[in-house]
Amino acid sequence: MTPQHATAMLLRQISKHGEKVDIIRLTGTQLIPLTVTCRAFVRAYRPEELVGGIIQGDSRVILSPQEIEANGWPGPNSSATPTGQDRRVPRKGDRIVIAGKVRNIESGTPVYLAGQLVRIEVQARG
Repeated sequence: MTPQHATAMLLRQISKHGEKVDIIRLTGTQLIPLTVTCRAFVRAYRPEELVGGIIQGDSRVILSPQEIEANGWPGPNSSATPTGQDRRVPRKGDRIVIAGKVRNIESGTPVYLAGQLVRIEVQARG
């Protein structure tokens, strides 16, 4: 499977069965919000997944990087972005709006195939 095939399959399924979410990163000294709207799969963690910092009430959010990339989120690189971290991947401190409720992002995990970002998994709380 090629990275292009993997991202196309994920985007097709998210477009068909996902829901709209907003990802927000506050930037600069004035904490200016940078927002991207995209579709995602959102589900609760199963009881056996409640380990390693995942608690009851947290949600697993699956995103395709294509909508994030198409919107240029989160904007230009800044000193606030740690080097070695993929800026397109939401991180702790970012927020996500799911079904109108603002939640905190606890972690964002990139999934790469042949060196290309093909999927993003986010742990949301709140």
